[in-house]
Formats: sequence, C-alpha cells, structure tokens
Amino acid sequence: MVMEADQNKTIFCDIDGVLFKFEEDFALSVNHARPLPGSADKTMDWHKKGYRVILVTGRPEAFRERTQKQLQRLGFIYDQLIMGCGSGPRYLINDVPDDKGDSKAFAHNVLRNVGLGGMVL
Repeated sequence: MVMEADQNKTIFCDIDGVLFKFEEDFALSVNHARPLPGSADKTMDWHKKGYRVILVTGRPEAFRERTQKQLQRLGFIYDQLIMGCGSGPRYLINDVPDDKGDSKAFAHNVLRNVGLGGMVL
C-alpha cells in the first residue's frame, strides 16, 4: 500500500556517477553506460512507492534519445529526464509551508560510482 505522504515525494537524481558508472571519457559514458549496483532496483522501488522520479544530467540535449534508450534497456524507471544541467553544483530551492520550519527540501550526496543500493530516504 502506498502512503499518501510517499505519493507526494519527488526525487531528483543524477545519472552519471549515481545510476551509471561515471567515466572520465565522455564518449565511453554515453556509448557504453554501465549501471551501478542497486540503482535500477532503487528507481523501481521509488516508482512502486508512488514517488515522482526526475533524472537530471549534464549530458547535452543531443544525447537525449541515446540516454533514454540506455535507461530503458537497463531497467531504470523515471517520470522525467532533464538534460544539459552541467557538471557544477546543483541547488534545490523550495518553500517552507509555515513558520514551524518543517523542511520540504533535502539533499543526499553519494560517493561517485557507488550506486544507490544502500540509499535510504
């Protein structure tokens, strides 16, 4: 059973270094993507819980079709793909619903090329 609070969760997740092995050679990354342990299973788990999964990547828009085919072939489940985010820092900015300070924005940094197998939200 999917809890209502879970249905409202949105996950923003990077691709290279988080879902796929990050390769210093960009051509190797986009032509021969290698999934990291537990990452495809984690996107399936999020999907089953009713989370909205948005993948973000620094890959240029020109690689959208290739990236979508890789994700599908390797069993990744997602709702939206945002291309061309660059390789610099990323910030999530969100509102706070009231003066209690209950946060609605969280960030999790994971070690590059470790995968999401042990990720707990």
